[in-house]
Amino acid sequence: MSFIAAGEILGATARVRTLTIARHPMLPDGGYAMVDAYCTDLACDCRKTMILVHLDHRHVTTINFGWESPEFYARWYGAPLDGRTLAEMQGPSIDLNSPDLVPPGAMLAFFSALLDEHYVEHLRSQYARFRAAIATPAGAQRLVR
Repeated sequence: MSFIAAGEILGATARVRTLTIARHPMLPDGGYAMVDAYCTDLACDCRKTMILVHLDHRHVTTINFGWESPEFYARWYGAPLDGRTLAEMQGPSIDLNSPDLVPPGAMLAFFSALLDEHYVEHLRSQYARFRAAIATPAGAQRLVR
């Protein structure tokens, strides 16, 4: 699976969550941007995102987030999932290839606290728009740049 930032396909209509952290006990102060990236495989329907977290324009960690049920991911995967694979697919987790330039546990806890129904719906909606866009000739052309 290859993931790219939603903005690469959706342009200016892609929304990025931004926030400022000050005086957090474990995370550095600064401006954070959470850029959601989605799978570019037209045959895939993984229903997950990779959140590229930037601190003051520097990629500091990557969070996987799958919003569907464990049963969905087992069906999607086509076999029973072990605990580690399921943890990487369903719910939030730090990506195995994450740069981890901020404390991973603290960032995961912070991100999890942000996960309300509105943010999850934003990710689902942006995923649907992204998938629809890459299915068009113009969207597919953007994938091969």
